[in-house]
Amino acid sequence: MNRPIKKIKVAIMSHEFDRRPERTLYFRRLIENLLKVDFIDLYLIHFEKMVDEPLYKRAHEILIPKINLPWGSRFVSFVYFCFITKEHFDIVHWLMPRIFPLFWLFPAKKVVVMAHGGGDVLIKDGIWTMARRIFNWTIILFQKHIDAFIAVSNYSNTEIIQAYKVSPDRVVTIYNPLDPFFLEKIDNKEKKIPYKYFLYLGRFRLHKNLGVLVRAYLKLKERNINVEEKLMLAGGTRKELEETFGVMPDSPFVNDIVFTGYVDKEDMPKLYSGATAFVFPSLNEGFGLPPLEAMSFGTPSVVSNATSLPEVVGDAGLMFEPNDDETLVDMLEKIATDTSFREELSKKGREQAKKFTWDKTLQKTIWLYRKVLSV
Repeated sequence: MNRPIKKIKVAIMSHEFDRRPERTLYFRRLIENLLKVDFIDLYLIHFEKMVDEPLYKRAHEILIPKINLPWGSRFVSFVYFCFITKEHFDIVHWLMPRIFPLFWLFPAKKVVVMAHGGGDVLIKDGIWTMARRIFNWTIILFQKHIDAFIAVSNYSNTEIIQAYKVSPDRVVTIYNPLDPFFLEKIDNKEKKIPYKYFLYLGRFRLHKNLGVLVRAYLKLKERNINVEEKLMLAGGTRKELEETFGVMPDSPFVNDIVFTGYVDKEDMPKLYSGATAFVFPSLNEGFGLPPLEAMSFGTPSVVSNATSLPEVVGDAGLMFEPNDDETLVDMLEKIATDTSFREELSKKGREQAKKFTWDKTLQKTIWLYRKVLSV
């Protein structure tokens, strides 16, 4: 007689998913996939009712009673919930390394934190709010209460160990998968933009290293006037770029640099698929999804050889030293002028993108749940 499979009762702190649902596609897919696993009993725990979010109807939803204060309302509400709830869980899974002080009061046997990487501590170009400092120091000082950290690459694995002073045996690498949204076929009429372009898509923060890309592009246009491509910087404005990287160089080709501002997810496939190449000169990435997304459309990716990017791109793209704008010029010129070379990179990129699947990510996550519960 077969015994019924004992269910794993998992609580996900889903308030991070509520804050910016358009920016947390990974969180949505994780929840959707865990809901398909018959031996996982999934609870989504958050602070405010999301009327239009169907995932809360498919899982067990628990609303934390809100205590309104001038500051620290969520923290106090969380601690209050820990004391009054009658629920008990096998695992509590935090989606971000923004865990509240006294997190160990939560009624779960094991604590799993998706820390992504350690850049939140190690990179100094961000906005250091008091809340962010508290989150970081909570992990650093009380990491002994965390049973497992999830890193999104082997590089971010080492970052977590360094940033939060964690023993290596408690950090597990689970690669970010390529979202199925980026595997959907794009209608040829939809993807047409009326000019050729190199593309960058992302934020305009200092560690994104966009000054090098701008310099390389202007040098390329000055060297080879037959290169038709514009440079599309998607995700921000010229003002944002200049506030971070300084005034644009004095060049007759500056007008060939196009700024799109914020890009909706629905518009990303059109931008990726229409580009001659995707360029990502970042100095630090925990994973770096944009090059992978670009490669899924057959767009060659040119990335810096920094941090996690070699893991993501493999031998399917081109890599350069982050400050070597001369090599970047050569790479962009080669892609723009050599059709067979561009097609070879396109084919390799599509194959590389297929390696990062949700099936692998889900299975590794389930393995981690079982691992922490067996200890």
